[in-house]
Amino acid sequence: MTVVIVSDYQSGGDRSWNDERACLRAMAAQDIREPVDCFLCLEKAEEGTVPDDLHQILPGLVVHYFDGGDSYSLKNAGVRLAMSPYIAMLDADCTPSPNWLRCTVETLEKRPEIAGVSGSTQYEGSALLVRLLALLSRSFLDPGGTGETIYLSNNCGVIRREDYLRHPLPEKLGAFSARIQSDRLLREGRKFWYDRSILVVHEFEGWGMERDIRRNIGWGTVATRLEDPQLPYAGLVRLGPAAIPLIWAGKQWNSWMDCLRCFEPYRVKWYELPAALLLSMVVIAMEIPGMWLAYQRKPLAGTAYR
Repeated sequence: MTVVIVSDYQSGGDRSWNDERACLRAMAAQDIREPVDCFLCLEKAEEGTVPDDLHQILPGLVVHYFDGGDSYSLKNAGVRLAMSPYIAMLDADCTPSPNWLRCTVETLEKRPEIAGVSGSTQYEGSALLVRLLALLSRSFLDPGGTGETIYLSNNCGVIRREDYLRHPLPEKLGAFSARIQSDRLLREGRKFWYDRSILVVHEFEGWGMERDIRRNIGWGTVATRLEDPQLPYAGLVRLGPAAIPLIWAGKQWNSWMDCLRCFEPYRVKWYELPAALLLSMVVIAMEIPGMWLAYQRKPLAGTAYR
């Protein structure tokens, strides 16, 4: 097993490294018995900046440096160096539960038709807004319980290396373009598994982070379908900017279905559901500027994601 850790959000010289510390503590607490290689993949510009205590937290940590690029480029470079049959992709601002690696490996070993396994991603904190945004942004993976799903998480998923190398993460298409990888594997007849017993806690940076996420999602929705005409609803997206209201409507429907299906595991009470349904209309509308920029073939400016 090889774990590839990448910082995809607010990385660079001004980082505090606290995300990496929390992430590595979670890796040190994994209850898996098999050997685990842990790669921290950074840009070459960050060479010499890694605090010594990261190696004290996880003595087996190996830091690799690569020429610049987006977070998916760093993950792809790390996977190419790995020799293990299973690859765990982990963003540095995520702390997985101790059973993360063990449960995913057990599933992959029992089910050869499964290409990858994901768990639930929730935000830290218990405030209503935190729980609602976690439900709205992270529940799309959840099919309604442990079982097959049509997605693989790009921030905490475990995948077979051979499947990954056939279809690496798309580069230069934004931080929310992993759907291309998942869909290409599904076309080959491969399957994905969702395990509700696995929990990953994602750092929550507040409303600013959510706005940034939504702009990136909107941009990625359009950019990926302009790139890959075989993605679901690519025909609609390729109609041009006039399709944006229809894209919004479809996303809104899917979001409401996600809320009704998954509110309990995301710690949302039944009487809080109306707030979730209303808030979904706001956050999905926040994707529209990103969609518009993608149609104009313009990059997102001022984003903390790479």
